[in-house]
Amino acid sequence: MRLGVTTVILSLALATTTTLAAPAATPIAPVASSPILASTPSHLNHFQKRNWVTDKLKELLQEALQTMECGACVAALVGVKDVAYIKKSWVLDSINSLCPELSKEPADVCSGLINAQGPVLLDSLLKADLTGGDGKEICFQVLGVCPSPAVSSGTLTFPKPRPANPTVRAASGTHVDILHLSDWHVDEQYVAGSEAACNRPLCCRKYPDSPATANRSASTWGDYNCDSPVKLGQSLLKYVPTIAQPSFAILTGDVPPHDVWSETQDTVVGEEANAYGIMASLGATIYPTIGNHESGPPNLFPTKASGGDASWLYNSLASAWSRWLPSDATNSVKNFGAYTVSPSPGFRIISLNTNFCYTMNFYLYAATKDYDPNGELAWLITQLQAAEDAGERVWIIGHVGPSQTDCIQNWSALYYQVVQRYSPHVIAEQFFGHTHYDEFALFYNSATKNAQSAVSTAWIGPSVTPYTDLNPGFRIYKVDTGSWNVYDAETYISNLDQAKTWDASGSSPNWHLEYSARQTYGSFAPLTADQPLSASWWHTLTTVFESNPAAFQQYWTFRGKSANRIPACTDGSACPKEMICDLRAGKSSDACSPISFALKARSDKSSEAEADAMAMNNRMAEAMDPSGLHSFYKRAPLKPWNKKLCGTINKH
Repeated sequence: MRLGVTTVILSLALATTTTLAAPAATPIAPVASSPILASTPSHLNHFQKRNWVTDKLKELLQEALQTMECGACVAALVGVKDVAYIKKSWVLDSINSLCPELSKEPADVCSGLINAQGPVLLDSLLKADLTGGDGKEICFQVLGVCPSPAVSSGTLTFPKPRPANPTVRAASGTHVDILHLSDWHVDEQYVAGSEAACNRPLCCRKYPDSPATANRSASTWGDYNCDSPVKLGQSLLKYVPTIAQPSFAILTGDVPPHDVWSETQDTVVGEEANAYGIMASLGATIYPTIGNHESGPPNLFPTKASGGDASWLYNSLASAWSRWLPSDATNSVKNFGAYTVSPSPGFRIISLNTNFCYTMNFYLYAATKDYDPNGELAWLITQLQAAEDAGERVWIIGHVGPSQTDCIQNWSALYYQVVQRYSPHVIAEQFFGHTHYDEFALFYNSATKNAQSAVSTAWIGPSVTPYTDLNPGFRIYKVDTGSWNVYDAETYISNLDQAKTWDASGSSPNWHLEYSARQTYGSFAPLTADQPLSASWWHTLTTVFESNPAAFQQYWTFRGKSANRIPACTDGSACPKEMICDLRAGKSSDACSPISFALKARSDKSSEAEADAMAMNNRMAEAMDPSGLHSFYKRAPLKPWNKKLCGTINKH
């Protein structure tokens, strides 16, 4: 999942720990242009030098936070790298003294996150060429405070040229139900009656400083500020068979809860094993994919270039998923978390580990020119070519969607080329999660984006967890068994604002059909009975959104799963135009929503138009939360952020 606000201090904080290993065999020299080391007085004793250096580092960090300027961000990263090279504990002391005050989070949350994720980011910074371009790229991808770098990953070469007149398998006319679950985020530590409006990123738990009497008591069924209690997931699984008999299900990632500061290898393995065991009660085969929260600590997935070992994770997932997957697929999972499987003759599912494009996977910044970590895209091309040769239809499933701003742009651009090459004759559909919202994104076979050039749809599934400010939900697709295209998407939710009533009456969540995409959106963009919900049709719908505010507002309500708790996207503002642009952005570099961190105070010289734009950006930063650790800092007061600080977003 994602988050929004003071991630600059988070990212800098994560670059510290006392448990870091020394630099590898070949020492990495301090940066020659260091703003700290170059001016360190030589006459100071060790204690004085320590205080002088840490004070200067704090100044750099505070400058980066106060200005949110590209140069200040890079300077802060350089300072962190140089001081860590001398003495890592000095960086730790500096960040620990700043983090609680600036993040508005308890010290245990700050220190837990620093100690858990710091080693990886610091090791990557030590390998990165911060003044040669890596610094700006990190500041852009993670923080959004530098101009978007040009996409440099190049053009792919495929095993065979695209067929001149590819044959697309015909529809059979027989439809089956497929269940889509995403962002399960079950919290085994959820405590009914605990504080639901706590002082930590994740509430509805008993913490050492929790009040004896809750200000807002958590219901037994969940809260908008919390992850899913176990019984909510169980209730969902009991409800599904009453409305559908799924041929199979897909699970697009994220099983553990959002306690990102305390998740470890030991905790996630147990949480995932228990959750998959509960899901097995559904009785249908589930094809899972790996989310950013599956690792402990979260987000961290090593690559060959970065070093590190995640075999413990891939082995544990292979074991848990073996109840659903054949042996060749589980063996593939053990490599880097991806696999392919054929649920039906002529049909194949490819499950990707899209954490290799995730901006909060700090391993990736050890080698920013490693455009295909672990060769996963090359592996994907091999699978798709085999499917093309065999005349198979393919679904691609993953967690972080390539359309999302927290998917690294170079990786996303390469993936987009793959989709263009093999769509629509091989790739029938794509499915992702991560945002928790009900969304979609479109892919085109040319630079001109219209209904004729639209070739593929990425369905972004609604989350099971209500965290944050969403109703819990899931989706049932009506799928043709010949073409394996989607003919309808039925989204089901329960109204969590009634949870206290369910407790009082002894009843259960009111799971119900929120809407049918075919029926609701078909009234705005008509289609015949034999037409699937194709990328071309979805593009046509986005044109309706441009001219019909009522249609767009209906989409906006469904995007938040009818909880009506996400920020408004007001007609006449820049918001609808920006959101429609994002729906047409199958690759992250095409997105119009910036990587937003609302920390820059408005200048007295800002125009009213700039003020309106910044206010809209604040709302979207809160709603879209692109940093990846979800609401770690969402309680910090929002201040306007000026897009001009970052320059013009470069669209490649």
